Amino acid sequence: MSVENPYAAPLADLSQSAADQPMFFVVAPRKLLLMILLSQGLYMVYWSYEQWAYYRQATGARIWPWARGFFAVFFFYSFAMKVRRKFELTNTPHRWWPRCLALGLTFSALLPQAYVWFVAPMTALKLNLCLLIVYAALAVQLQHAVNRVEDDAEGKANHRLTWANGIWILIGMSFWALTTFLALNPPGPY
Repeated sequence: MSVENPYAAPLADLSQSAADQPMFFVVAPRKLLLMILLSQGLYMVYWSYEQWAYYRQATGARIWPWARGFFAVFFFYSFAMKVRRKFELTNTPHRWWPRCLALGLTFSALLPQAYVWFVAPMTALKLNLCLLIVYAALAVQLQHAVNRVEDDAEGKANHRLTWANGIWILIGMSFWALTTFLALNPPGPY
C-alpha cells in the first residue's frame, strides 16, 4: 500500500511548456469580419468561447468558457485586459486602446436592446445593421491584437472557412431573412 504525503506540493505536468501553447484563439481578420456579418453577430458566441477556452487551457484559470461565450458581452472588458497583460509580459509593442475597444464592443452589442421597442421595425433593422458593422470593426481590432500577441499577425493558422463556419453562416442568413421579413411585414395591432 502506497501512502502519499498530503503535505507535499502538487507535481506539475511539464510535458508541454506554456510557451508552446497559445493563450488566445487566432482567426484571420477577414474571416472574422465575414463570420460576424453573415451570422448576424452570432459567431461571437463561439469566438468568445474559444478565446476563453484557450486562455483556460494555457493558464489553468478556473473559469467556465461556455458561460463567458454565452454572455460574451459582459466579458469583453476582462478579455481585452488579459490580452493587454500578455502584451506587457512579452514586451511586445502594439499601439491600441483596450479599454475603449472593450467598452465600444459592449456598447454596440447592448444598444440595440435599448431602442428596438421604440422605433419602427425597418428603422430598427437599419440601426442594427449600422451597429453590427461598428461591432464587427471593433471585434476585428481586438482580433488584430490577439493575432499580434500570438505571433500570427495575419491569422494564417485559421484563415479558411470550414463546414462548421458554413453552419454559422446558414443560421445567420436565416436570421437575416427572418428579421428582414418581419421589418417589411410588421405585425398589425391586436
